[in-house]
Amino acid sequence: MKIGIVISGGDVTGINNFIFQVARVSGAEITLFHGGIPGLLGNDHKNICWRDLVDFSVAAIPVITSGRTTRKLVRSEYEKISKKLRALRIDVLIMAGGDGSLQFLNILSEFDVNCFGVGMTIDNDVYGSDYTIGFSTACEQIIKEVSRLRNTGRALPGRVFMVELLGGYCGELTLQSAIKSNADIALIPECQIPPEVLARRIRERLAKQNSVIVLCSEGYTKEYSPGFQGAIDTMIKQLEPKIGVRIRKTIIGFGLRNGDPTCEEIYQGTIMANEVVRCIQSGMKNKAIIINHSNKPIPIDLISMKKRLVDPEGHHYKLAKQLNII
Repeated sequence: MKIGIVISGGDVTGINNFIFQVARVSGAEITLFHGGIPGLLGNDHKNICWRDLVDFSVAAIPVITSGRTTRKLVRSEYEKISKKLRALRIDVLIMAGGDGSLQFLNILSEFDVNCFGVGMTIDNDVYGSDYTIGFSTACEQIIKEVSRLRNTGRALPGRVFMVELLGGYCGELTLQSAIKSNADIALIPECQIPPEVLARRIRERLAKQNSVIVLCSEGYTKEYSPGFQGAIDTMIKQLEPKIGVRIRKTIIGFGLRNGDPTCEEIYQGTIMANEVVRCIQSGMKNKAIIINHSNKPIPIDLISMKKRLVDPEGHHYKLAKQLNII
């Protein structure tokens, strides 16, 4: 069997392990397509040897490049990709990415290509899935930054720090990392806090402790569009006059996409890969693998894939409410 693998959208750490695990469990020959969907169109591919798969399995240095496309492909382009895959004798194409990438797979599957998708985005915003590859490591990067800011706040008391994070229109990364890092407040698009209320909460926290740390999702303010950074500037302008304290800002951007993969990252990628191979070997076609709320990988139809937001009825949202983080 010959398996093609491509990643699309933003790059993440942990994808090397997923590729390694697919090769290990399946015993298949692996062909990597570089550059995402444009790479499929351009037939930018290479085979990867077992030795490299092993050596880079838990490394942060990627063995495959990603890519984006801002337009929808036309029918002739899907046909072109299908023909190229058949010419390479690719039996199955696995794509890792966000909702848009998985929707692309759904259309490609109509052109006689057996497609499997897995969620790969630090935003953790793939519909139906509680986990996407890259999320755990991104959270770990945020925890380290919050820890460093706490130390500075102890050395120089009275500081208010605001940290802008990636995440797009979904606040999952900001919400969960705030819980896990013991940050004071999380500003997420799904839960708007009036500026007066937010300012009061910051003042009250600052009266009790050395520092206040606010994590702000890049999509928190209405001016957000993909690629925008600066929600934090809007919030600081609103809040500083109300709290009477200068707010120190940090923007953590693309650095969240990389870093040594966490143990959780390795584990989640491994169970996803295991399930993908099981589905392929059992004769299933055109599925996406998600991680459900019981931390089990399950196959669902590709047509079901879409973006999700933070669930107000979900465990993390309710816990953050109890902790007075949101």
